[in-house]
Amino acid sequence: MAVRGRGRRTAARAAGAYRRRLPARTRRYATVALLGGSLLLAGCASMPDSGGVHQVPLSEQREDPRARTYAERPEPGASPQRIVSDFLEALRSDDYATVAKAYLTKKARTWTPGETTVLAEAPRVSEQPTPGPKPVNGDRMTTAVVQLSGDKVAWLNDAGTYTPDERVYNLNIELSKEGKSGQWRIVDPPRGLVISRADFERTFQSASTYHFTARSRDTLVADPVYVRRRIDPVTDAVRTLLDGPGGLIGSVTETTFPERTTLARNQRLAVDEEGTLRVRLALETTPGLHTCERMAAQVLHTAESQEGVRVDNVELLTARDTKLCDLSATAGERYAPDRLARHPSSLYFIDAKNRLVRTSSGPDAGEAGPATVISPLGDGKPAIGSAAVARSEKKAAGVTATGRALYVSSLDESSALGEPLLTSGATEAQAERGDGLTAASWDGLGDLWVADRVGGESRLYWMAGGAADPVRIDVTGLEGRIEALRMSAEGARIALVVSEGSESRLVLGAVSVKDGVPVVAQLRDTGALEEVRAVSWAGESRLLVVGRESEGVQQMRLVSTDGSVPPAAELGQGLTGVTSVAAAEDGTKPLVAAVEDGIVRLPQNAYWKAVPGGEGGTAPVYPG
Repeated sequence: MAVRGRGRRTAARAAGAYRRRLPARTRRYATVALLGGSLLLAGCASMPDSGGVHQVPLSEQREDPRARTYAERPEPGASPQRIVSDFLEALRSDDYATVAKAYLTKKARTWTPGETTVLAEAPRVSEQPTPGPKPVNGDRMTTAVVQLSGDKVAWLNDAGTYTPDERVYNLNIELSKEGKSGQWRIVDPPRGLVISRADFERTFQSASTYHFTARSRDTLVADPVYVRRRIDPVTDAVRTLLDGPGGLIGSVTETTFPERTTLARNQRLAVDEEGTLRVRLALETTPGLHTCERMAAQVLHTAESQEGVRVDNVELLTARDTKLCDLSATAGERYAPDRLARHPSSLYFIDAKNRLVRTSSGPDAGEAGPATVISPLGDGKPAIGSAAVARSEKKAAGVTATGRALYVSSLDESSALGEPLLTSGATEAQAERGDGLTAASWDGLGDLWVADRVGGESRLYWMAGGAADPVRIDVTGLEGRIEALRMSAEGARIALVVSEGSESRLVLGAVSVKDGVPVVAQLRDTGALEEVRAVSWAGESRLLVVGRESEGVQQMRLVSTDGSVPPAAELGQGLTGVTSVAAAEDGTKPLVAAVEDGIVRLPQNAYWKAVPGGEGGTAPVYPG
């Protein structure tokens, strides 16, 4: 319950007085920090009755998530350039929806901010020559043009989907002078925010909406989005969920919510004191109980993707408050995005004798060194060059050091190796030049994937259960040759390192099903580095990538599946010559890499250090 009356009015007066005392340029984007321990009362945000008001620089707002930003209305007599600059600042404020429209002409005030343009630096704002005849005989100019320019790096659509897009950015904005007031106002505003990368990270926060796909079955798949910080992120994320996915998995999802389902009006979603999130829906048809439960699971995990949000129970209701169903967090775990990722007990790699070995996956365990697996893949006959371990840790697939044969073997009993499950089409001479089979990868459904490279081409193969005959999989729109691949746990996404000429890039694909066979489509270039060497899944919508920029040094960084790069994502300081990497999808295990001297790992809050017994080792992997 919000605090009303004197406390709120006092704080409002203090904020207004504070802004008036500031210099004009500073107060235009004044930030009010709400101090004291009474920011939250009875589970609802409210104004405190006491505590000071002070300016918080924009650059510090990430450190104080309670800080609120308020825009100023247009300053009388402001120039066209100043009006546009202040309009852009108003769009970054927490009350942008109302204040920003004060900078527009009356006809333009039907405008609704949609997409966001992200520039490397703050946009340059410059007044341009106005086309047409110049005023004469003392007449004054009544129209003006202001240009925004900079280097574009990405954009968000109105659903919050991030897309890398590097190009030069120029946008002309027309203004007119209002007849009665004589003030400049914007005629044709940009479609939404035009913002620097640094301000983007302060203004938006990452979240995910969750959806079902044909391959993931009852396991939810994350679709990363960005929502505004502080304003109403949970409501925004759930509204985006109801609009449907707009990212990588957009073409392979299965509909759970009835068509044209929206949030009922006048809702600001928040978790109450008992941990319940109640959501009223405007529905054209009433879903059955099983469908409603799946809808609630999507809402539960979408809400919990918000930083600091914990939900114990989701309750779905009609617009008239009739209960449809509810779902506890415990019951929602059966749909959890990480349900198939599991928690690996071991780290695996190929030792100096070309044998598959295992060691504890813990940060401080395994000091005694690795042990060979109980499998023909641990005998060194044939010599193994790379391996993939099923998420159950009961099976492993090994590609020979020559790259010409793929074997699958049990890991819990000693057995004969048998015949290869797949033999490369590359000749021995071609394999020596870099052709042959890539390292294999298992999805969480128990299926095995590998690519075969011959000449300038590659073929992707799928083996159901890791035992069925290989089936060639169509990769719609692939340009280049597959050099490496990693499957996500739920089997609905695939990460591909694709080479074309001297360059290699990270490409993501969505996996659908046609006539019982997977199909890879919806390929997206992540824009992550120009010479990608290795990749591993490092979370439900995040990858660990090794590569380099053009003429740059090798880097190791985290990249989201939408192509965005989290702040401080560079992880490879001090490492050179990285040939492969491994990360656990549950995020609880150390990052691991193969370098010239062997296997190294990066425990949390520590430095890279050698894995005992990892000297001369290559191709580290966690199950997957």
